[in-house]
Amino acid sequence: MSTEAGYKLLDHTADAGVLAWGPTPEAAFEHAARGMFEIVIGTEPESLEGVEATVRLDVDVEGSNWQALVVNWLAEMVYYFDVEGFVPLHYSFDACAPPRCAATLEGIYLGDPEQAGGVGIKAVTYHQLLVEVGPERTELQVIFDI
Repeated sequence: MSTEAGYKLLDHTADAGVLAWGPTPEAAFEHAARGMFEIVIGTEPESLEGVEATVRLDVDVEGSNWQALVVNWLAEMVYYFDVEGFVPLHYSFDACAPPRCAATLEGIYLGDPEQAGGVGIKAVTYHQLLVEVGPERTELQVIFDI
């Protein structure tokens, strides 16, 4: 894989997962969230037709290490989706290194999150969690309890 940013959905028995990468931790965190939302809504968030980012949301989470930080980051996204139907489309990071990840997200509220065409995520797990942060590439693997 190149140092470009992206993600790939992972097959996992009775669960779902995502492998995300990027040249920076911010890029990898963003693509992990994009992959997670593809699982939840059943399509890539940017492919929602006729949708423009109309809502801004500040997200600020803490974690004592990279593993805790990525789990808390994604869990916060699950919370905002479950409670408000929020789907981020654009990410602007202020910080992304332990002990803090902070970003301003621009996105949309789905009218009824229950109508999302994907699979609901109950929890972000530490099962098979992988976080590798290097000088030119960050790679994350996260498994979700669905």
